[in-house]
Amino acid sequence: MLMIKFLKNIALMQKSKSIFLLSLLFFTVHLHAAVYGGFVGVEKYDGTVMNLTASVDDAERMYRFFGDYVDVNNLVLLTDKQATKQHILHAMETLFKKAEADDLVVFYFSGHGAPGMFCPHNVSGGKMGLWHTEIKALFKRCKANTKLCIADACFAGSIKGRASSSQQASAASNSNVIIFMSSRDNEESIENPYQYTGIFTKYLLQGLQGNADSNKDGVVNAYELYAYVRRNVRQATNSKQTPVMFGSYQKDVPIITYR
Repeated sequence: MLMIKFLKNIALMQKSKSIFLLSLLFFTVHLHAAVYGGFVGVEKYDGTVMNLTASVDDAERMYRFFGDYVDVNNLVLLTDKQATKQHILHAMETLFKKAEADDLVVFYFSGHGAPGMFCPHNVSGGKMGLWHTEIKALFKRCKANTKLCIADACFAGSIKGRASSSQQASAASNSNVIIFMSSRDNEESIENPYQYTGIFTKYLLQGLQGNADSNKDGVVNAYELYAYVRRNVRQATNSKQTPVMFGSYQKDVPIITYR
């Protein structure tokens, strides 16, 4: 009995040590010159769209993650009734206007998606959808050189759409525009009902917290984040969901740097 108690104490000490080291690692996270982020989570819908269970929790987790390391005045969280199309566009426009060239802007959406759009709280059929073209226009007007659009939504990959050669040339001149979607344009994005999280966002946060740093150089870059999330989401969903990343960016552009 004494030996069992001793072993339990050792295990608790090791667990406490691991938690301390993990906390220390998170404390030393550094980001770009300034970060501006909008985080949107919609579970309850105003129209005929079925409600979800994890979107608000996921948006709040993303907001808290960035809020631990950057000025919270540069972050906006909109959930459920706050997350109408009008409120989202106004908040993002106001926030992203503040960004300068060396900054990072982040837009995160968790909720329902449909081909060509994300579904805000007040969506009704094809009306009041948050169209992918509107998000792209917001990014285009923003001065920041590094822009990250993330969505945990069904059919999220349809944001890629079809671009003309002139549009592609314009996008290529915009440095480091990263579009990271939870699924392909013909796939659903799966929630974990037992953990109240989307599978994609679960591994996205793990990756941002350092697990995606495959070469252990203290930096999580765009490709490392994509590779980590894609591998784990496909494994967790038996290949039913495949995250996609595209845009005009260097693969080694840093998302998060650790001291």
